[in-house]
Amino acid sequence: MAHGERPVPARRRAPRCSRHRRRDPGGTRRARDDVTDLRTIPPAVAAWLAALVCTQSSEPSFWPPVVLTLAVVALVGVLVAVARGGRHQRLSAVLAAVVVSVAAATAVSVAVSAGATERRPSALVGPATDGGIVALAVDVVGPPIALSGAYGLVVVDVTVTGVEDGGARTGGLRAPAVLFASDPAGTIAAGARLVLDARVENGRAGDQRAFVLRAVGDPVVGTPEAPSDPAAAVRTGFSDLAAGFAGDGAALLPGLAVGDTSLVDDALDERMTAASLSHLTAVSGANCALVVGAVFGALALLGAPRWGRVVAALLALAGFVALVTPEPSVVRAAVMAAIVLLGIAVGRPSAGVPVLGIAVVGILVSDPWLSRSFGFALSAAATAGLLLLARPLGRALTRVLPAPVAVALALPLAAQLACQPIIVLIDPAVPVWGVPANMLAAPAAPIATVLGMIACLLLPVAPAVATGVAALAWLPAQWIAGVATAAAAAPDAGLPWPSGPPGVIAWAAVLVTIAVVVSARSLRLAHVAGTMLLLGALAYGTLVGGDRLGEVWSRPTDWSVAMCDVGQGDAVLVRSAGRTALIDTGPDGTGIEECLSDLGVGHIDLLVLTHFDLDHVGGVAAVTGRVREVLHQPVHDPADAALLRDLEARGARLVETTTGLSGTLGDLPWRALWPPPDESHYTGNDGSVVIEFGGAVDAIFLGDLGKDSELALLADGRVGNAYRIVKFAHHGSADQYPALYERIDARLALVSCGRDNDYGHPTRSALALLDAQGTTVARTDQGGTTLVAVRGDSLVTWAAGPRPDSG
Repeated sequence: MAHGERPVPARRRAPRCSRHRRRDPGGTRRARDDVTDLRTIPPAVAAWLAALVCTQSSEPSFWPPVVLTLAVVALVGVLVAVARGGRHQRLSAVLAAVVVSVAAATAVSVAVSAGATERRPSALVGPATDGGIVALAVDVVGPPIALSGAYGLVVVDVTVTGVEDGGARTGGLRAPAVLFASDPAGTIAAGARLVLDARVENGRAGDQRAFVLRAVGDPVVGTPEAPSDPAAAVRTGFSDLAAGFAGDGAALLPGLAVGDTSLVDDALDERMTAASLSHLTAVSGANCALVVGAVFGALALLGAPRWGRVVAALLALAGFVALVTPEPSVVRAAVMAAIVLLGIAVGRPSAGVPVLGIAVVGILVSDPWLSRSFGFALSAAATAGLLLLARPLGRALTRVLPAPVAVALALPLAAQLACQPIIVLIDPAVPVWGVPANMLAAPAAPIATVLGMIACLLLPVAPAVATGVAALAWLPAQWIAGVATAAAAAPDAGLPWPSGPPGVIAWAAVLVTIAVVVSARSLRLAHVAGTMLLLGALAYGTLVGGDRLGEVWSRPTDWSVAMCDVGQGDAVLVRSAGRTALIDTGPDGTGIEECLSDLGVGHIDLLVLTHFDLDHVGGVAAVTGRVREVLHQPVHDPADAALLRDLEARGARLVETTTGLSGTLGDLPWRALWPPPDESHYTGNDGSVVIEFGGAVDAIFLGDLGKDSELALLADGRVGNAYRIVKFAHHGSADQYPALYERIDARLALVSCGRDNDYGHPTRSALALLDAQGTTVARTDQGGTTLVAVRGDSLVTWAAGPRPDSG
């Protein structure tokens, strides 16, 4: 090298990617890929909590938006100050997340205040306050639900669009309400527009529906001024087509395809719920994905540009939502799909969890009252479970199961676990057969859904082709119905679980522990969580107790009559074909609530209040809001009238009952045999409603009649003979007319009374009367809650044993 020359250092080159380069063992990249972006979850939770709080009152306050706005401003100031220093990056990130979360809560609170006037316009508030009757125009926004009995009544969600009161017309309204109306012809359907006269009442504080409407006369459907929604006609046509097929598959098909459950009766609904399959008839993300995927894929094959595929998919999505009606699960799924499509349009496909968080915030800002919808909560929870738990569960299960089986099991299990903390508020039980039932039904559901939707769309233009496609769709629908029937009939479809907040907290703890077991990166943490889970399972088994488990497994699942142990009082259940009647409620809410929860009864189609003594109506509060129809004796006391008004205000229809009234409960005809229309002579105990159920049950319930009223009932000539079951009058008192029981000649007598009661019930004379007739006696003071199953010509009884406090 010459003097003065300096070597030029070689320029550093960035390392090129090479397939021969050394990989990072342990996989930093893989670890990053496994990390789920949870940044949108805190804002979604904050928005939901704000919505729950702010919608609690029927008259929202302006203070929450003001306070939250000031909080956002203050937090932004703190964030700017912290970020300016540049040395607290982690604290800045936390503050930024808090700011976004509080901002989401602020947006929801503003939406509640801004929507208050639209929800409760003065044109309806006035009539609701005065209890007046006004002319209304309403849009039906949900499927009608038939009320029990022979009155052709339905309850349905509507939106009030116009009011005429005293000649003054007000239009352009969007007030949510629930309508009770007569619909004997079955013309009211989702999407229909009605004109009617109705009495307007205020809804409950916090309810999604701001008003309760009780129609006066029959509504007019689809007037020229208010034509019905065309999508409603398409849904109705498809439902009529499906109704022509046989079996339960025909009833499920419209629900699987377009979310129309009008053909699903209570019995089938109970079986689907018991099998944890009811979500299949609620249109959700799977349906939206099928629609969007089909349109997007078809246009991709035709070479359409990306923006064209996105626009077409969005239009198809909007049409699908209009067809199936915007139910909570549909809204959530549609918003998520729309966000994903927009992300594709701008070249940034979105991940599942961030999209779910954004969708929840957006939906709650649009309609904060959806925060109180069980349907929306279950939809969001199921989606979160699939996004967060399905993959870790699948990985864990592949250690002991073949991969295809592990994946098939992980999906329904993840959704079930995520939804269970919410489900226990509706049904406090541990579903035993839900996951296996979902595994069996899952392959058939998309086939029925796709073929059903195709048939629905073809029906207006090619009815013959649509019928053929619908017939193919019926096959998987029938399979799903068969799975539900088998799962519901399996022994012990649900194990007992605490109800209310304790049950929610307990299930949430189980969910978190399972999530840690399958997702924790630390082996030690996973082992600790697994140990806690095992100890919890052992504690559950201990608390439930061996006797309790034996009781649950041994009791008949096909019971038709259940005499609840409510102490010194009456409460008897009768059920048939998915319908349930309750005759009296006992002296307080504790006994009847325990009985209903234990037997898995969440809804009462027919409540019979034989008379208004405390030992027969003291537990009414426990069933208020869960009753469709109430039969009661004529009212003479203002306190009794107030009790009935409370039931009516929570959705029950009141029917003053006298001799000759009749109806049906599932497959059982019923008729009232007492009191006579001339009520002046028979009140209180002697005026008890006496009701007879025919069919397989063949039972008569005598309330608290005494000797004189029993003689008059016998003389009236309406009482049959050779009944299977009699509910003995007045808890087995001595005040009985033997000739009536000779006429009844029952095989089994139910005597409801408390242990060691002060009245000496049942008396020796009453038991001797039954013994003379050769009647078997079942008593709650000795046997506790008693179930009666009718099997052919035989009666099978089962007793749980008396409650410790059944006095």
